[in-house]
Amino acid sequence: MIKNYKFRIYPNKMQNNALQTTLKQVRFVYNKQLELKIKIYKDESKNLSQFELNDYLIELKKKYPFLLKLHSQVLQNINQRINLAFKSFYLRAKRGEKPGFPRFKGKNRYDSITYPQSGFSLNDKLYISKIGEINIVKHRYIKGRIKTMTIKRTATNKWFAFFTAMQENKPSKIINRQIVGIDLGLSHFYADSRGNIINNPRYLRNSEQRLIKIQRKHSRKRKGGHNRKKSRLKLAIIHEKITNQRNDFLHKESRKLANDYSFVAVEKLSIKDMSKNRYLAKSIADVSWHKFLQMLAYKVEETGGKLVKINAHGTSQHCICGNKVEKTLAIRTHRCNNCGVEIDRDIMSAIIIEKLAFFGTTAGSAESNAWGYERMLSSVNQELSLHSS
Repeated sequence: MIKNYKFRIYPNKMQNNALQTTLKQVRFVYNKQLELKIKIYKDESKNLSQFELNDYLIELKKKYPFLLKLHSQVLQNINQRINLAFKSFYLRAKRGEKPGFPRFKGKNRYDSITYPQSGFSLNDKLYISKIGEINIVKHRYIKGRIKTMTIKRTATNKWFAFFTAMQENKPSKIINRQIVGIDLGLSHFYADSRGNIINNPRYLRNSEQRLIKIQRKHSRKRKGGHNRKKSRLKLAIIHEKITNQRNDFLHKESRKLANDYSFVAVEKLSIKDMSKNRYLAKSIADVSWHKFLQMLAYKVEETGGKLVKINAHGTSQHCICGNKVEKTLAIRTHRCNNCGVEIDRDIMSAIIIEKLAFFGTTAGSAESNAWGYERMLSSVNQELSLHSS
C-alpha cells in the first residue's frame, strides 16, 4: 500500500533563496526539454521517450554549467513529468475529450521539486542535497519505506515536504460488520441509511462575496506592480483557507465513516458530466465529492473494510418496500402509500443504495424479506420516532 505524508518545512533565508533558485532552474530545464521533444517530433517524426530525453541532459549540462548544481534524479524527474504530460494528452484525445497539449511553464507555474529515490534524508530535520538541513514539523510518524520526496511551494509562499511511503498491506482486523449506504447531495453533504444527515458547509459560497470584492480590486492593479503582487497574495490566502477548511471537513467525515462502518455503499456519480451544468458546477466543486470518495476509499481499506460503488439511477423515486414513489426535486419528504413510511428523501435514497449494494434488489417481494425489509422498516420507524420526540 502506498501512503502520502505532508509536513510543513521552515527554510531559513539562505535555504529559501536556494529553493527558489532551484525552482527557476528546473522550470528552465522543463521548457528546454519540452522544446526539444516537440522539435524532434516535427523534424524527424520521432517521439522521444523519457530515457532518450535523459541522454540529452548531458548536453544540456555542458551548455549550462549551473545545472550541475542540481541533483541528477531531480533532472530525470523533469523528463518523467514531460512524458506523463504527453501520455495524458494522448489519452484525453483518444477519449474524445479536449486534449490540452503540454504547455511551457511560465513564471510561478512550476512550484515543486521531486527527489525520486535519493538526495534527501529525514531525521529530526530534513536534509536535502545541495540545500542543507531544513527545520520540519513532523506531526506524525511515517510508517513504511520512503520512496519519494517532493518539495512544494504554495501560492502563499509556504513550503511543504510530501513523502510517499510503501507500506505492507496489512489491513486492521474488522471489529464490526456494520454496513451503511450514503447519498451524496448538494443541499446536504450526505445522508446515510442510519438516518444521519450531514450539512454542506459551503466554504466557497460563504467566502464568495469577499473574494469578488478583492478580485475586483486586484483586476484594477497594474500588471507587474508591487500592489498587484500584494493583492494576488491576499487572494491566495483566502483560497488557501477555503481549501484547508474543506480538506479538514472531508478528512473528519471520511474518518468517521471508516471507523463506524466496515462496508460503505455509494452511488457511482459522473461528476465530470454533472459539472458541465453551469448552474451546478460551482456547487459541485465546493463539495468536492471526488476528493471525499478518494479519502473514504483508502480509509475504509485501512480498517479492513470496503467502499462499494453501484450503478444506481432514480434511487429517490423508490421505497424500501419496492413501491415506486415519484417526486420532483421540490419534494423533500418521501411518503409511501404502500407501507406508510414518511422520511427525508435523501435518507430513503441512502437506504436504497445500501440495499442495492449488498443485496442487489429493490423488489418488495420474497427477495426483500430475505434481505431484511422488516428490520430496515423498524429502523426507519425508530428514526421517525426520534425526530418526533
